[in-house]
Amino acid sequence: MKFVLVDPTQQPTGLAVTLAARPAELRGLRLGLMENTKANAAALLEEVEAFLRDELEPAIVNRYSVPGTLPASDEVLDQIAAECDLVIEAIGD
Repeated sequence: MKFVLVDPTQQPTGLAVTLAARPAELRGLRLGLMENTKANAAALLEEVEAFLRDELEPAIVNRYSVPGTLPASDEVLDQIAAECDLVIEAIGD
């Protein structure tokens, strides 16, 4: 398996990947916080939310947990895509 790091601010060249459209404004969007159920991931996201809440003023904050040893299922990813405009993921351990 090969991993490729992609800069989310630049359209990658040579890859069959198209970046999602970037919103002009982050304020008022639906925020998703996803953690991998490992130690400190949820605590980190709580701090990130507290730090960003006043600036982003999210319309809603949705929280998701996925098993730490497995990638999120397609169903969970589809749910997150339908319910969120912006997602922050924390991986703890």
